[in-house]
Amino acid sequence: MATSTVVMAREDLTIPGGSEAAGRETADPQRIENEFFKTIEQNKVDAVLLDLTTSRGQGVAAIRRIRQRSAVPILVVCRPEDTQMPAYQEAGAAACMSPPIDLMQMKKALDHPDQGPDQRDGNAPAPTAMALPGTSEAVSFAGFLLWPDENRLIGPGGGEVALSEIETRVLRHLAETPGVVWPAKAIAGAVAAGQADEGDQQVAPVIARLRKKLAKLDGLAGQQLIKTEIGRGYMFAAAAVPAWPGTSNAQSTSDAQSTSNAQS
Repeated sequence: MATSTVVMAREDLTIPGGSEAAGRETADPQRIENEFFKTIEQNKVDAVLLDLTTSRGQGVAAIRRIRQRSAVPILVVCRPEDTQMPAYQEAGAAACMSPPIDLMQMKKALDHPDQGPDQRDGNAPAPTAMALPGTSEAVSFAGFLLWPDENRLIGPGGGEVALSEIETRVLRHLAETPGVVWPAKAIAGAVAAGQADEGDQQVAPVIARLRKKLAKLDGLAGQQLIKTEIGRGYMFAAAAVPAWPGTSNAQSTSDAQSTSNAQS
């Protein structure tokens, strides 16, 4: 089994044994939060184990704080009688578990965080870019986090760039249909109604700007997420499938392919 790095944190985001844990009653909340995100970024954490067994009612808020800045899977540890479990998952937790923690149960939750126990049979479809649990706006792919409503793109290392509205629409459209070759006219028609005829002139500069911004956040790996298929169009690379597993976009991808072929 591959090694995974998991960090345990409390609902105030202090990490047991960390520098902020000893004085947690008087420590600055913003400093605690910054130290928490610094830890998960520097250690390339695969999951956060959020201990809510002694929760003071701030568990949902803690999950949302993490989800605002990171797509890392969150596994909640809580008491069996905790009535907030549905709210934890709605806010963005991958799964809720009660102590003692079963390592195999934790591994299954990491492998398929969006599925219930009866669905984790190892036959889940391959993940694609996905909307994060608890929000219809945020989209995660290849370590990036896209917030369409805010036109913000956060990179794997925590860096951030601002996007124009058209850049956001194009990036989201491509990221949610990985492996599909989209002609420029089809992209323009999908993201800007009535402008399909200007596809080549409109889309090419947007793609160029997106590649520069992706490269700024993740170097060559980011730049190469958007591929050019000469004479055909643009495709979001298969490598953009994120480590954060999600539900299948097979239906939407099929629909997108049909649209693409119709407008080629």
